[in-house]
Amino acid sequence: MTVLKLKSKVAAAPAQNNHILFPTMPLELRELIYFYALADQHQRSITISAADAIHGSPLQCPYYLPKLCRVNEATRIDVGLWFIRTTEFGLLYPHHAIYFAQFLSTFPENTGFASIRRLDFQLFGRHVPQLADGVRDRNAYIDFMKRCTGLTQVRIKFEMWYLLRRRFTETNSPSYWAASPWTPEPLSVEGIVELYRLDDLFQLTDLTELTIEVWPKAVTRTAKGVLHVTPNCWPVMEKLAVWIRNGFAERGRKVSIVLSESSNSGLRWAGEAEIGMNTGA
Repeated sequence: MTVLKLKSKVAAAPAQNNHILFPTMPLELRELIYFYALADQHQRSITISAADAIHGSPLQCPYYLPKLCRVNEATRIDVGLWFIRTTEFGLLYPHHAIYFAQFLSTFPENTGFASIRRLDFQLFGRHVPQLADGVRDRNAYIDFMKRCTGLTQVRIKFEMWYLLRRRFTETNSPSYWAASPWTPEPLSVEGIVELYRLDDLFQLTDLTELTIEVWPKAVTRTAKGVLHVTPNCWPVMEKLAVWIRNGFAERGRKVSIVLSESSNSGLRWAGEAEIGMNTGA
């Protein structure tokens, strides 16, 4: 008797693919996944503080980045750039921009700076570029804006007290309690532009909206004591908004300029509303 031995054909197991497909997905889809996965960790607005560097916050992964950024470097870059694109960052003092720039520089090439979309400068009007030998220094805030090549929205704030004609002494340093006679006359548009080097704003090639926030009151010391007054500042601020709008228009750009009255002279609290007025740009 002949016994036939049949060889069973068992299909070979497919080779295991260890390649992670998620990074190859379209950017739009990855960002949608990040949006829903990290919703509870995503702060829409963050104010950068130099204390992050002083107290040892890791330069590559500061506290405000989602925890997912700590998985590995590739994830830090992908999630980090999404986070930067979708968050408004506030810089209070000019030197805070130095630390923030160091963080943005940890991303490949210029992608960190290029991912910035919205910036907020609540103390913009308090920091006047220094005047040396008749030449005014560059505005540190605007210099930082120019490094952010994808920047589309900017908010700056002025306090009227810093824009009055008698505000400056012979040394060009603001003196809070000036002894000279006080008059509630604001600087001209040209004076404000020169004081803050605002003409450099026209170098922001992707800007679509500029909000100018104004605290209209001023404080002065007179023979009768300390007075809180409200100079007639809106005409000059409206002219400033028109000057900026027209400057962009002359360069073939359409930028919306919004004037907004601040509710206080200090910092804006989260969720605090202002009275806004679009100038028709």
